[in-house]
Amino acid sequence: MKSCGVSLAAAAASAAPFGDEEKKMAAGKASGQSEEDFASLTAEEREALSGLDSRLFGFLRLHEDGARTKALLLKAVRCYESLILKAEGKVESDFFCQLGHFNLLLEDYPKALSAYQRYYSLQSDYWKNAAFLYGLGLVYFHYNAFQWAIKAFQEALYVDPSFCRAKEIHLRLGLMFKVNTDYESSLKHFQLALIDCNPCTLSNAEIQFHIAHLYEIQTYVTEPWEI
Repeated sequence: MKSCGVSLAAAAASAAPFGDEEKKMAAGKASGQSEEDFASLTAEEREALSGLDSRLFGFLRLHEDGARTKALLLKAVRCYESLILKAEGKVESDFFCQLGHFNLLLEDYPKALSAYQRYYSLQSDYWKNAAFLYGLGLVYFHYNAFQWAIKAFQEALYVDPSFCRAKEIHLRLGLMFKVNTDYESSLKHFQLALIDCNPCTLSNAEIQFHIAHLYEIQTYVTEPWEI
């Protein structure tokens, strides 16, 4: 498989201004923070965190009834940052991947991007990790870096065709190709999203609206709702 390594590497370099995890953590240490400031995670908390990654993005309602989950994610971020500082960055690459997931779920996109970048640079077979590629794609999508988001999402589908968030990926690919005026590709992905029965952050009616709008843009003779 050919990975999107070159493009993603260029993306990581150019997107670096969005956040530099180590500089931020070093600044925190210089200001007098130490690892003792952060309570260690309990076995129960670690178990709960093991089920939290990019695949839950858009489905966790942290601002509504997820106050406890948000508090746990914030605590995990503090503990991970403290551990990475103490180890002077010499930790397993998975730490950075998990840190990226936690920050993504907290919608802290600069820190999520920074952590994902570190994982990408340390893990040679990063392209086998669909959850990582999905999370990275979501961050690029947030920043309207569509070229790189498309590559990351396509790689996620390549490595795991039955990925549980394939519908979310097809939805976003449809939106990005629509913006890029590649209407044929956009329609294909919207239709794939529509036939996927997995949960989605948009309803089927909203996806049908996008399909109808594509037909309108292209002045298709076919009835918009004949999908």
